[in-house]
Amino acid sequence: MKMIDAIETVLKANNSEDEPGFLGEFTLAGRLASRGEIAVCGLDGGDHYTFSDIADGLHEVYLAYDWNDERGATVSAVALVAAGTGPEALVDADWEEASDDVNELSESASAICSTTPDNLVIGGALRRTAGFAEAADPADHATAAFEAQQEAGSRTPVLDVLVDPASGANALVFPTCDFTANSILVGRDASGAGVGIFWSNFDG
Repeated sequence: MKMIDAIETVLKANNSEDEPGFLGEFTLAGRLASRGEIAVCGLDGGDHYTFSDIADGLHEVYLAYDWNDERGATVSAVALVAAGTGPEALVDADWEEASDDVNELSESASAICSTTPDNLVIGGALRRTAGFAEAADPADHATAAFEAQQEAGSRTPVLDVLVDPASGANALVFPTCDFTANSILVGRDASGAGVGIFWSNFDG
């Protein structure tokens, strides 16, 4: 079993009426070097839940991309898989709904990140990085970068930004609409260790 198949199996099993909870297809978008709590949130500082269920480490992040001929690529779900977790372990984990209707994303760009010196205010952390620091608005800079990637042929635009050089923590920034994540699943193995967090059922 491939990791993407395992993610889709978990999401389908944990959504009502066997709905997958996302549009498009998942792809490995990068790795998140987590240092503390983890969150998915909009760049404009919208409310979000943070999670400390996953140990610090370098974790795989999968994004489900949906494509619209006018808007281009947007992400409809986010899956973080803890370092060292295989597909079978992901499927066999105990998955619980951690929250619903709380994670505010933002129109044009959102991010998955861990604790930064800004205490998870990702827009502030981004403003100290190359490219974002020169931009009037972090979301505008991200949108321009996504458009450039798509013009170059990518259907899966993403930015991997080092936001805390001291700890090595990064953020993965990706295109979104003005959504909330209406399902946030946390998976744990038999010992209680966190193996993944999935944000899905995005709703405008």
